[in-house]
Amino acid sequence: MTAATITTLVPDSAAAPVDRPEYRVYDHSITLDGSKLRAGVWFHGNREDKATGDRLPFDEWLCAPLHVDAVTRNEGQDGDYGRLLRFRNADNRWLTWAMPNELLAGKPDSILAVLLSMGLDIDYKRRSQVCQYIASQHPKRRVIAATSTGWHTSELFIMPRQNIGTGDAIFQSEAANGDDYRHGGTLSGWQANIGARCEGNPLLALSVCASLAGALLFHVQRQGGGFHIVGDSSTGKSSAILAGASVWGHGEDFKRTWRATGNGLEGIASQRNDTLLALDEIGEADPREIGAVVYAMANGTGKARASRNGAARAAKRWRVMLFSSGELGLSALMAEGGKRSRAGQEIRLLDISARRTYGAWDNLHGMAGGREFSDAIQRASVTDYGHAGPEFIRQLLASGDADKLPQWLASMGAKFPSASGQESRASERFALVALAGELAIKFGVLVIQPGTVQAAMLELFDVWRAGRGEGPSEDRQILRAIADFIARHGDTRFSGADDPHGEARDRAGYWEDAPSGRLFLFNRPGLEEAAKGYDLSRVVLALDSAGAITKREAGRAQVTKRLPDGTRPKLYFIDPAKLEPET
Repeated sequence: MTAATITTLVPDSAAAPVDRPEYRVYDHSITLDGSKLRAGVWFHGNREDKATGDRLPFDEWLCAPLHVDAVTRNEGQDGDYGRLLRFRNADNRWLTWAMPNELLAGKPDSILAVLLSMGLDIDYKRRSQVCQYIASQHPKRRVIAATSTGWHTSELFIMPRQNIGTGDAIFQSEAANGDDYRHGGTLSGWQANIGARCEGNPLLALSVCASLAGALLFHVQRQGGGFHIVGDSSTGKSSAILAGASVWGHGEDFKRTWRATGNGLEGIASQRNDTLLALDEIGEADPREIGAVVYAMANGTGKARASRNGAARAAKRWRVMLFSSGELGLSALMAEGGKRSRAGQEIRLLDISARRTYGAWDNLHGMAGGREFSDAIQRASVTDYGHAGPEFIRQLLASGDADKLPQWLASMGAKFPSASGQESRASERFALVALAGELAIKFGVLVIQPGTVQAAMLELFDVWRAGRGEGPSEDRQILRAIADFIARHGDTRFSGADDPHGEARDRAGYWEDAPSGRLFLFNRPGLEEAAKGYDLSRVVLALDSAGAITKREAGRAQVTKRLPDGTRPKLYFIDPAKLEPET
């Protein structure tokens, strides 16, 4: 049997003569050689009659109408090749799927599972022939394949089932039915039931506008990052998550939870590129892995992995705004797993308190209480959804001002004062959310007063700074760790310097009384253990910043002290009162 070819027919009551063997697609039922054939993909072949040796024609129906309209590939024409499939499902709807060619390298199941789940009727006995048919087609049309959602160029924003802007490209994925960017209800309904209620509710404004801000990351050339809403159970945190999710899709379906592996979250993040990654209940995350996951989600790069032949596979990449909630903050959750949070992690995922006037809310907009307000937000997120984000993109493109976004961000950032590099990174994220919110007001996506979002973000930034404290985060963590070590072991692992043989299990140093109070004289191993995870030079820098080292020799942070037994250890003289100045 020679390779089969396809001839696409204009629907007609009678088919043109067949050059067997041949695949054909009929969008309507036709008559061929006196036989009526239903719509679909047919294989017209010949089989040999064993008795006579004659070749007898036969016709096999494979599936409902399924066209291979184009070959897809990346702009460099050196990868991501695939087929653009167009087919009619069981509900008489025409659907498309940009199928990666790499699926043809495996068993037919991976292709058939997607087509069947999307409603394509397939003859079960001939299901493998459907994949043979797809592989045999080589259309002349070429289409750019986009392997992630979001901005493909500065003029084209790609979603699984719609493109916004100008350009010929299509989203290509192994899972064609994984589109969470659905919409329901109306934009006006969302504006009335969620958007308008941002007025007077900084946390609701943060959720909605952080969701919109994900679409600006491409233009301002910034990595992602996010916010973590911390508060007691049943305060409205999850409702805020749902409000942000409703900007791009169905609130419940677009939202995810932290109960996933790092690999699973990578896949979700790549599907949320240039939008929002909404994750509820951080308490469900593995406290031993959460720190690495936060780094990955914010930095936008997945793990490097090897293919079957050992070659490096392309790592997933994304840009997302992360919006999270939970009863514990990041550092508290990591502590449960015996880990210490790093400043980089805390800056990438900013803890924001949900302790407002009525749970997470301040303005109930005429409702009886915080619970009723939360319920209303939850209902709206699954009634009117998926409109605000796409409309924001359309208005941004229509304005022609996308190239001005870096300048506007710098101008907005100047309104968020910061005292350190870490604060500067946090302030820029608040400024980006404020910029997105004010643009949404300008575009008519948010129907609230201009300046509302900017004022709300300035308030939340001040709340975050007050809760964080002054100075670099590492300094506070180091000082707190040493203070905690002294509180736990001051009576068991230290003894008086005038009695060096006094009881001290696993000695960490000595103590001596001074006019200002008791000083703890750490030996080097003791100080390294107290601030485990930090380089000793960084520990000394933090102690110096607090003025906690009370004695030192020239050129070093230690003092050589002569003990009664004649030994001369080098010790760090630390005043515990300086480790926690707030007390």
